[in-house]
Amino acid sequence: MPKISKPIKKKTPAAKKKTPVAKKVAQSPKKKVSPEYREYLDRHSFLGEDRPKLSFDEFEKLDDELLDLLAMDNLDDEQAIRKQELEYLLLDSEE
Repeated sequence: MPKISKPIKKKTPAAKKKTPVAKKVAQSPKKKVSPEYREYLDRHSFLGEDRPKLSFDEFEKLDDELLDLLAMDNLDDEQAIRKQELEYLLLDSEE
């Protein structure tokens, strides 16, 4: 019985050993924040230990809502309460 020959493997040059390289941490692009948000962060560091810290997006949304309420002349009871809530969260009241 004839021997079955194995396919001939071509020899490839020895693979170069890779030197370990420190992985770079993907850095998220820094968002530009408004001066109002920076002021809020300053107020929060001094006065806001009992209040939640808002993200930039949350701050912008709530600040816009507060500005809309402040632009209104006569607030009903619900709007007045919401205005107080927003001032509390944004550390914007004159306490």
